[in-house]
Amino acid sequence: MIHWKLASHSLTHHLRENGLFILASSVLIAINYIFWNLLGNRTLKNTTNGDIIINVIGIGLVFVVMIAIIFMFYVNSFLIKQRNQELGLYNMLGLTKTDLRLILLIENAGLYIVSLVIGLILGTTFIQLAFLVLQRLLADYRLKESFSLTASITVTILFGGIFLAILIYDFLRLRQVRPADLWRAAGTGEREPQNRWIVGLIGLLSLGAGYLIAVTTKPNAGSIVRFMIAVIFVVLGTYLVFIAGSISLLKFLKSKPHFYYQPNHFISISGMLYRMKQNGAGLASICLLCTTILVTVIATTSLFVGEQNLVQLWNPYDVITMTNRPATARMIMQTQQIAKQYHVELGADQHYRMTTPTAGILTANRFQRNESAKTSHQLSTMSIESYNRIQGTHQKLVGNQLLMYTPDNHYHNKQLIIGKHKYPVKVIPNFKMAVSYEHSIFKPVFIVTANQRVAKAINPTPWLYIRGFNLQGSKKNQKRFALALQQKQHLRNDEFSAKVSQQSLFKSLFGGFLFVGILISFTMSFATALIIYYKQVSEGIADAERFKTMQQVGLSQLESKKAIHSQVLLVFMLPIVGAVVHLGFAFPAIRSVLTIFSMYRLSLLMIVSLVTIVLLVACYLIIYWLTTKVYQRLVTHPL
Repeated sequence: MIHWKLASHSLTHHLRENGLFILASSVLIAINYIFWNLLGNRTLKNTTNGDIIINVIGIGLVFVVMIAIIFMFYVNSFLIKQRNQELGLYNMLGLTKTDLRLILLIENAGLYIVSLVIGLILGTTFIQLAFLVLQRLLADYRLKESFSLTASITVTILFGGIFLAILIYDFLRLRQVRPADLWRAAGTGEREPQNRWIVGLIGLLSLGAGYLIAVTTKPNAGSIVRFMIAVIFVVLGTYLVFIAGSISLLKFLKSKPHFYYQPNHFISISGMLYRMKQNGAGLASICLLCTTILVTVIATTSLFVGEQNLVQLWNPYDVITMTNRPATARMIMQTQQIAKQYHVELGADQHYRMTTPTAGILTANRFQRNESAKTSHQLSTMSIESYNRIQGTHQKLVGNQLLMYTPDNHYHNKQLIIGKHKYPVKVIPNFKMAVSYEHSIFKPVFIVTANQRVAKAINPTPWLYIRGFNLQGSKKNQKRFALALQQKQHLRNDEFSAKVSQQSLFKSLFGGFLFVGILISFTMSFATALIIYYKQVSEGIADAERFKTMQQVGLSQLESKKAIHSQVLLVFMLPIVGAVVHLGFAFPAIRSVLTIFSMYRLSLLMIVSLVTIVLLVACYLIIYWLTTKVYQRLVTHPL
């Protein structure tokens, strides 16, 4: 009976901290319920490209579960710190370790049950909003939400496991220390880490390695793997640099008497030195969460907004065929018959032939044939006769003169070296039928030569016959026409591409990416806000006694406010600055990864990035203002 009373007293006595923990875990339970509900939704599975969306949601779910586990352990560390004094007191009054474990068991069970009930209520409520957003992004209003018992059971078991892991961690912690020391440990400051200069140097080297990998990442098959390696280095480096760097900064400021021995600076610096490692780790966590929010929002939004650019690159015409044989008169007549059958009108038929693209690397003035993880481009050649017919121009070339087109327009040299030969080249701004061969991740390079002989000499691969035409008619009829044409003419998927189908595919894929990105960003934003709030609350509670003592010896309310703002301003903006710096170095890697999806427009990426940064900074400043008020209230009017 005594265990129930002590556990309930602890839960109610620390209502502010426990309430925030319940809020955090409830929101995470609700978000996980939404993901599990979407994974099992029948209407979503039965939609066009539903499997793709389900796979994207599955990837997002893994990320959300990881955030939930890490964040709940992080928040629990604040709760257990508040419980230390109570557990130490109970031990000195005669309770054994078994009694303390039983109290912790009752407390965690109570938190779990309340969080689960509130979380499932929130999840079943906000699943309707999630479906409205998904309907809008996918432009498919057949999607219907429904209660999922399977999702509820899964989330119940998942978070039951997380709470059990937290409880086991707390038990192990009690086993490793003498419970009687918990009373003193609650009020003991942290020890300065040994060899902090070595820690800081390792952190800088790790950051430098991550930045170098990110900056040098090229848009090729190995870019995603390299980007993940860079992320690991940056995460490790951020924690080490923030911990060692913040301690070094505080030590440096303490060594300046004219700065340190002012009431506001003395209080703030001494308070942060009191919890130096916790302060650095908290700032690093906030920095990494902000960085992840920026990268996630920028990448998913850029993909969604740039959808039409990709569709245009893959399908400059409504229907594109790419075969190793020219279209016959029978095939053209068959196309017209199918169009009439499905009430679709055909536009002018455009056609040309080019050599099968060769994979390689395009540098400042050279194309080098190469098939490896470093491969970034694919080169094909065609004659000036075909180019003029498609473009409606009258360009002329003689000898080894070349015209060159790349969708990203990054080549500016007047000479191109291919193999052992040098060619004078003129870069052209556009090409109407610049198709992506087999929808490859490599950037296409189109070379226009004086005749077919030169085209073959540069790229001696078999000819490909490209045919394209536009359609007029309803999207439904266009889809039916495209499907029938591909089946009747026995065209493989790599030989046939219809714009209406690609638009549907990208709407599902990038809409799914954006939806998952929104949910993940919301989860991380919520976690960031709560980490900042917990940081301010825990520090406010810890600093309340010191401020009270200082006020008793003459510290005024105005000086208290100055000290509070000094403490917050001294380090509070570091995470957002660090996040922007991380983003700056990650920008080339983000651009390279987007290039895999044939996203070449730098201006679009820059606009999305700037808007996202401005919004994040605005939200961060709002959180700063709100949490400063909380901290100020705690230290000036302690509970």
